[in-house]
Amino acid sequence: MNLRYLLVPFTLLLFHFATNEAFDQRRISSFLDKSILKKSDFQWKGPAGGSYHLADWNGKPDPTLLWRKFLLKVTNKFQPLLHHVNWKEGKVQDEKRRDEFPCPLNDTRSPVQPVNIHQLRPGDIDVVAAIGDSLSSGNGAMSATALGAYTEFRGMSFSGGGMQDWTTLLTLPNILKVFNPNLYGFATENVLSRDLAAHLNVAEPNALSRDLVQQVQILIQRMQQDPRVDMPRHWKLLTILIGSNDFCMDMCHQDNMFKFLKQHEEDLRKALTLLRNNVPRLMVNLIPAPNLVYLQQQLKTLPGIYKIPLGLACSCLVNRFYTPEYLQKASELISRWQAVDEHIAGLAEFHTSDFTVIYQQFMANLTIPHLSNGFIDLRYFGKDGIHFSQFGHAAVANLLWNNMVQGSGQEDLDLRQPFENFECPTAERPYILTMKNKNE
Repeated sequence: MNLRYLLVPFTLLLFHFATNEAFDQRRISSFLDKSILKKSDFQWKGPAGGSYHLADWNGKPDPTLLWRKFLLKVTNKFQPLLHHVNWKEGKVQDEKRRDEFPCPLNDTRSPVQPVNIHQLRPGDIDVVAAIGDSLSSGNGAMSATALGAYTEFRGMSFSGGGMQDWTTLLTLPNILKVFNPNLYGFATENVLSRDLAAHLNVAEPNALSRDLVQQVQILIQRMQQDPRVDMPRHWKLLTILIGSNDFCMDMCHQDNMFKFLKQHEEDLRKALTLLRNNVPRLMVNLIPAPNLVYLQQQLKTLPGIYKIPLGLACSCLVNRFYTPEYLQKASELISRWQAVDEHIAGLAEFHTSDFTVIYQQFMANLTIPHLSNGFIDLRYFGKDGIHFSQFGHAAVANLLWNNMVQGSGQEDLDLRQPFENFECPTAERPYILTMKNKNE
């Protein structure tokens, strides 16, 4: 990572407050002109072609690494205080101890290990992993200020966190641990992806779609070198969520929207091909990045204190000068991106007896609950109003789990507080749902 990337947040701050209306109107016109619906006459000499590449695993010194480690050290030292602050605001799941897990455990692990991925029960999963960006690394999940968005609460991540257990931190790994206490691969502490305690949660906060292949390579290497992972024997579950940074920081700096989408398609296909060819017995949850235009429209009632970090983190979509036409085009582009995810996930080449991809559509047009007074329920978000709080991670984990075990046509698309609706495998449908078994 080049040292100039340290200036990105400050540059965005200047953009947010100092750019004049004429400049922003030019950027809006540029975005519309270069969309896949029109030919491009874009001439602005900015960071074109996606030169904002904030994630880096090429072995070069990362100037932000010390800063991230420092934030983690401070955060871990004051964890009890942070927990208390978030608990008072309802951003932590209800800690009232539950007597029993919501689902019966009978017949949730096969008596004989399956040889077909479409006959996997929850207890058959031996290894979990996560790939993605800050939503998967748990950024800001238990923060006291907006600055906490730079801190990775990886052990609380909905897809790859496994600190404590389901009664206090509801995550997908903590759910699966109930069915298989020997489950492995989840992050056991709030650490960076490079740290040992991250295990197989290799998500990086600033990752873009073009980082997918590199994250997959890292994951494969870790699996192959980890003595606790039996590559030919263990059944594995990987959850992928990527794209939010592409929408927020990269989309409006691209010269050609068709190439932008095509590149994502190629990156995703290469990543899944690598996984299929190198990781036997692997099930992949592919979650589309949320439509941030639709999400932003729901966030209009956010208090003003949240709007500054929102504008800094998502400068391609959050600006008071962006017109409805601009945002409509952006929303259409995001929908096309999500359609790419669904298309790739459905390709026959990614559905064999020991490899499959499941498109989990619930995140695509996620609706955030509102309070009775019409304001958005802030319990689901951290202090920056962008990333999920621990309460939000628990709700998303619950939603993902529901969609893994529900029957065909019963997809759960509504975000609710944890345990309000918690689905269970049944005798009729004991398997984790895949494209091949959900209609049986």
